[in-house]
Amino acid sequence: MARAGAPVVDDAFGVIAHPVRRELLERLAEGERRVTDLAADLPVSRPAVSQHLRLMHDVGVVRERRSGRERYYTLRRDRLGDVERWLRRLDQFWARGLRRLARHLERQG
Repeated sequence: MARAGAPVVDDAFGVIAHPVRRELLERLAEGERRVTDLAADLPVSRPAVSQHLRLMHDVGVVRERRSGRERYYTLRRDRLGDVERWLRRLDQFWARGLRRLARHLERQG
């Protein structure tokens, strides 16, 4: 879905870089949803939501199921593993820093 001026999105980090896609991920974390339901109360049109979902599907973070004229989407959490690993490394970094700070403060008495 590369357009002139739009960055190429080809991984989970690109998916979570956009606030509408983050909201869609949060809604899909609750379970399978129809496009119509996902688009409700978002600040973009339903066609724009469909474009975001298509990109997310192409990256592999959502699965699409068709039933008649309806399209249903499901989160593929396993495809967010790179983000999860990166966040875990950040958590470890901050935990080490806070432990060092606590030791320093304890020595200061």
